Amino acid sequence: MRINCLACGHKVDLDDAYDDYEGPVKCFACRAILEIRTEQGSIKAVKQVNSVQHPSAEEVFERVLNPMNAAARGAGASGPRHIG
Repeated sequence: MRINCLACGHKVDLDDAYDDYEGPVKCFACRAILEIRTEQGSIKAVKQVNSVQHPSAEEVFERVLNPMNAAARGAGASGPRHIG
């Protein structure tokens, strides 16, 4: 049985142990948690439990080129605090 991840669209393969199952399934591509319900090998319900936020291409590019600037931005609007 196969389901598509609701967060990223990745195909998640489930073996026969999930033919009659109700509970969480983790997408290994994006780490989203899906709550599924199956009966007799048929999917009856799928819902996304959590959402995984991915950085934009610009954010990734900025982190790679300027790791110190990206770290400072993450510390808050006033920048990093120095204790001393």
